[in-house]
Amino acid sequence: MKEFLKNPHKSIFEHKICIENARLKEKIHAMTIQYNQSYGLNETRMGIDMAIQTKSYLKLAPYAMDELFKLGALNDPLWNKSTHGQGETLDFKLYEWAFPPCLGPKPHGFVSEASRAKGVIPMATSDFVEALFNADRWRDMFGGMIGRCTTKVISNGARGSRNGALLLMKAEIQVFSSFVPVRVLNFIRYVNKHAEGLWVVVDYSVDFGTDRRLTRRCPSGCILQSMPNGCTKVTWIEHTEYDEQLIHENYRGLIRSGVGFGAQRWVSALLGQCKCIAPNLFESTTRCLRSLAQRMRRMFCATVCLTGWERWNLVANVPGRPRIMARMYNNFQGVSGVVMSATHSVWIAANHRHLFEMMLIKDLRSVWDVLCHTIATRDMYSFPLSQDEANFNCVSILDSNTLQAGVNQPLKVLQEASSDTTGSLIVYAIVDTPTVALVMQGGDSSRVGLLPIGLSIVPYHGESGESGSMVTVGFHRLLRNQVISNITVENINTLNRLVAQTVQGLKMLVDPLNEEGM
Repeated sequence: MKEFLKNPHKSIFEHKICIENARLKEKIHAMTIQYNQSYGLNETRMGIDMAIQTKSYLKLAPYAMDELFKLGALNDPLWNKSTHGQGETLDFKLYEWAFPPCLGPKPHGFVSEASRAKGVIPMATSDFVEALFNADRWRDMFGGMIGRCTTKVISNGARGSRNGALLLMKAEIQVFSSFVPVRVLNFIRYVNKHAEGLWVVVDYSVDFGTDRRLTRRCPSGCILQSMPNGCTKVTWIEHTEYDEQLIHENYRGLIRSGVGFGAQRWVSALLGQCKCIAPNLFESTTRCLRSLAQRMRRMFCATVCLTGWERWNLVANVPGRPRIMARMYNNFQGVSGVVMSATHSVWIAANHRHLFEMMLIKDLRSVWDVLCHTIATRDMYSFPLSQDEANFNCVSILDSNTLQAGVNQPLKVLQEASSDTTGSLIVYAIVDTPTVALVMQGGDSSRVGLLPIGLSIVPYHGESGESGSMVTVGFHRLLRNQVISNITVENINTLNRLVAQTVQGLKMLVDPLNEEGM
């Protein structure tokens, strides 16, 4: 394989790649000189330590960019079709033979995961590059995968372009389960315009240290190619090294396969966000409804994964039982008290897509939904998250037969349902009639109080050949005018009971004769 990469008598295609890589290194070297002169490596402005540190970041850039570009261009035998999902997985023996370790030796005891996936998104390449440079847009673009994210701009790039842009980033990447620790990444993001209509964005870890809770990101990122119709062809590569012992044994195979954090999940999440349409609603209504649904999803994910900015207190965490957390709560309507959350993951003997579709059948909702089972079969408002008519992904406001206490108005349910090859998610929250009116008028929904309930479903393939789904159930419950020290055993038991009844309902949904509990 090394000779295949280094031999000058290779095919025209491979020789062209070699020439392009050499040119890329020259461009990055020239850009480094430009940084020194213009973009902030002036030691009198930055300080000597910062200037030296930034130069060390830049030193790795050409190697990381070169590796990513080659991994994007080469195919078989370096890449093999994934047995789970639609992406590809890396042959590590060939990889280690062909590529010197860009970041040095792999930490002792760590395992490697590398995957590649491709897709076409309805977005101009320049807009996509701009979104990758903006932390908030990057987080929103990947539908709950990213928790907290901070950035430090080292360079904005050449004038009028992001070419040569350099960011120092710290991010939390999450799978929606309390059994999988959040991946904390410290990395550099480097943006390069490789040719007209061809951009490469590479990420690589820095300041890794000895903290085994951190994940090391080997050269990863995306190769973006503009298409004549205004869309962008994306080749996504994700390559990480991590301590597998920190992950629950039921999830290790899933994470190792790339379904949890791999390239296919990034591409699927990206496609899901970019293909959102709402032909029957006003633009302001769509924007407001989508914004509220995104916030609801983000709150659910932050609770399950313990990311975000909220400070939770652990109340109970008994093996085999739900994890119970609590935090103080105040909203803009003057409601205060304690919010309790319960999170639990279980195995269900059903394909994740089949289970997802069964849960969306209105007549079967009472089987599994212990709180909102009186929801009627009619969607008040709904818009799809995909142009595919066979796709069930949508954001909806559902009608119910339950009246709001003291107001004599029916409660509604805001719900987002989404599914792709890497998993499915249903998140919902009770909202009142004034909130629905606000959304339909396109108003500011940022102050609307939400207590989301959700279910995350990911495919499971056991080492012994068994298959099914790992389902994570998450609840919020508000105790008005209470403090954390006043939480009772009954409060805890109530949440345990809600989770147990939901799990039992899911098992009965796929097997009506099932009477087994959690």
